[in-house]
Amino acid sequence: MCFKTLIIAVRVLPYLLVLMAPANLALSDITTSNMTFAEAVQAVKDKNYRHAVNLFELQANAAQHDAQYNLALLLKSGKGRPRNYQQALYWAWSAYLGGVEPAEGLSKDVMSLLPADSLKLTREKIEETLLDRIDTGDRSALMELALFYEEIVEEPNFAEAYLWYSIASAFLLEGAFLARDKVEDSVEIKSIVELQNRASEIFDTLSTIK
Repeated sequence: MCFKTLIIAVRVLPYLLVLMAPANLALSDITTSNMTFAEAVQAVKDKNYRHAVNLFELQANAAQHDAQYNLALLLKSGKGRPRNYQQALYWAWSAYLGGVEPAEGLSKDVMSLLPADSLKLTREKIEETLLDRIDTGDRSALMELALFYEEIVEEPNFAEAYLWYSIASAFLLEGAFLARDKVEDSVEIKSIVELQNRASEIFDTLSTIK
């Protein structure tokens, strides 16, 4: 595995970067900080893949999509952890849904290495994770879930994609209006009213989550 493609979605680091994190840095800060990401990148450069995997995984579980992509690459190659195609696909799909474009090609590569039952289980895990994020108030997961129904499920479910794009639109998420209107053309007219009513109900419920 060539790691020249690693860190495609590198974050913009602060101009002045403190070399050592404070000893009391909160876990929530570690999971999302540029410093943690930069440390993981350096670990890859140093061929300390085990440390890199641990750091990328920490951030991947916090929905940091560039870390998810890098973790998928490492798991596919078996560096830092034993090779695991199913986990690699899970993180590659997660990264793609989060807007990391190179993850699409990586996902397709890994999909070809897995049996149908593994693909099914991985899709179910992605769906469950996104719904959990939405339930805890992570509105960015709305667009990801809609894209999941549009592109990741075995057969496109345009009705569910329309439902979640509609909710994302009501929350004014970037790109939601265009995505909703595009998908609407693929939804049966007889389903539109029901989907819009469901979207309103879910929106009202999510609006109460702070």
